[in-house]
Amino acid sequence: MSARRSPGWVPPLVLAVALVAVWTVTAALADSAVYPGPGEALQGLQSDITDSRFLGSVGDTARVLLLSYAAAIAAGAVTGMLLGLSAFWSRATLPVVYALNSVPKIVLYPIFLLFLGIGDLSRGSFAFVSGVLPMFLIMVEATAGVRRLHLKLSASLGMSRWSLLRRIVVPSVLPSLASGMRLCFGLTLIGLLLAEMFSGSSGLGYELLRNLSLARVENIIGEVLLIGLLALVPTLALQQLETRIRNRYEVSV
Repeated sequence: MSARRSPGWVPPLVLAVALVAVWTVTAALADSAVYPGPGEALQGLQSDITDSRFLGSVGDTARVLLLSYAAAIAAGAVTGMLLGLSAFWSRATLPVVYALNSVPKIVLYPIFLLFLGIGDLSRGSFAFVSGVLPMFLIMVEATAGVRRLHLKLSASLGMSRWSLLRRIVVPSVLPSLASGMRLCFGLTLIGLLLAEMFSGSSGLGYELLRNLSLARVENIIGEVLLIGLLALVPTLALQQLETRIRNRYEVSV
């Protein structure tokens, strides 16, 4: 009888506990003011959380992230699937998008500030672009990889484009869509934090840079822990969703 598999969240939890233990020991051995232990970091985070301004910044980041992420998933998935069905437009567009995606996004942020100004619109748009390009590329490649036999069969049956997408393309690309959703979340979050650090008046990126300017090391490490937690929980949930989708739709060849 095969051994029962542990839940997917157990290995990351074990790793996290091990890292905290190593952190505690090394901080105690170093005994340095610039290397606080977990206790000091949690105290710094607690002092921040009791501040209503900091809680407002957390809410601002969560709100803009949710909107940017949802828009990136929707736009990247839909345009990627539609373009992936056309061999001509795929060949014409992919080199440009790959080249644009290889450019460090932060060097483009002044353009967002120039046209959109300082505020949620520029930060959200930058976060959107950070996530939508990888999502688009993943969906184009996944759609282009749909079995040609299925597409030829749909053409011979005279299926409409909507029926083709609903019955053949979407079920075939769902595993790639789930992977793209997981990857896109982290990239969107990184883009948003960078934008908040450069031009924000609120948000976790702004708070991180503010603590850095005040040399509050415990608060910096505490906020890093908070950002890590806020990123880890959705990522684990998306990973579980990806596993379920792959088990249901992915066909071994």
